[in-house]
Amino acid sequence: MIRLLTAGDMREVSIYLERNYLETVSLGGNLERCGIENDHMSRRSGDYYGYFAAGQLRGILAFFNLGSVIPHFEVPEAVGEFASLMRLRRWKVMAGVKRVAEPLCQAQAKPVLAYEDSHYLANYAIKPRTLPESLAIAEVETVDRILALRFIVEAYRLGFQRRFNQELAARLIHDRSPEEAIVFLLAGGVPQALAMVQAVTGQVHQIGGVYTREGSRGRGYCQALVSTLCQRSKSYGKIPVLMVHRDNIPAVRAYESIGFTYVTDYLVAKF
Repeated sequence: MIRLLTAGDMREVSIYLERNYLETVSLGGNLERCGIENDHMSRRSGDYYGYFAAGQLRGILAFFNLGSVIPHFEVPEAVGEFASLMRLRRWKVMAGVKRVAEPLCQAQAKPVLAYEDSHYLANYAIKPRTLPESLAIAEVETVDRILALRFIVEAYRLGFQRRFNQELAARLIHDRSPEEAIVFLLAGGVPQALAMVQAVTGQVHQIGGVYTREGSRGRGYCQALVSTLCQRSKSYGKIPVLMVHRDNIPAVRAYESIGFTYVTDYLVAKF
């Protein structure tokens, strides 16, 4: 059975997320930030559906207002019902661990436009990185606002190939929890690299938005930023995780050099 989840289901939802805490960070982070009831004014809010077997929650399927869908299930019997519901809803992007997302991709009638196959990494043994005195790591609040907004737009447009503008960048800065840090690497007060904590749960910090400006690459800037965020995550008692394209061997090695290890595969499919 599949049905819309409500506030009355939160105890069982919390137990489910706890069982699968490394694989459900995006689900758990948005739930902690926005709650289970959909606030249609928030891009990070959405409709959460639960798959129940023998009266127990065994899967969660979330349709977010920004147009993405994130599934997770513990039993393969959920695939058919999730796929049927997905065919009735409007969405553009599906993301999730590969063993979950792949069968749901195959069950969709519409063609996949783009397919990102990534490694999902976690850092249990953080290795710090130091920077020359001429460089600095700064919180977004301390950086000149115009420079910060322009750099975030550049990162999303050039680094992540997404449509983005300063209004969305300002919303990104504003709409986050206290633990969702956004940090820049500065040279002469000018941003050269960016990284952020994009999702927070009771056990995990998910790092993303990692970008270095062309011309400043290959100097270890992002390693220093990500290592800094990892150390901060450790101070909160959280495990830092991130995703990196599996074919991006230099990036995989860079993350391994600061302590990250492989957990599973992750897919993002655009329809």
